[in-house]
Amino acid sequence: MFCPHCSEEIAAQAEICPKCGVRVQNTSSEDRPNIAINILSFCCTPLLGIIMYFVWKDNKPKAAKSALIWALIVIGVYVVVMVVSGIIGFVLGSIEESNY
Repeated sequence: MFCPHCSEEIAAQAEICPKCGVRVQNTSSEDRPNIAINILSFCCTPLLGIIMYFVWKDNKPKAAKSALIWALIVIGVYVVVMVVSGIIGFVLGSIEESNY
């Protein structure tokens, strides 16, 4: 077996390359994005995604990154919606004041 990072030949059961130190095998077979957490992060509370990132970042890096990405997307959407709502409210408020 060869290291995908430095192309050095390593033992087949190696988890970390002895030459470059890069992990060559994932020790957790369950490291994949958790759809339930992603949906909850998107629909309900982005704080859950941020918390799960810090809980999973060492043991499940793919799931942690996915939860954080969805949480940040929702925070971005909330900010855009609030800014657009504020602009629309300001414009409509100034239109009504000028009619009086």
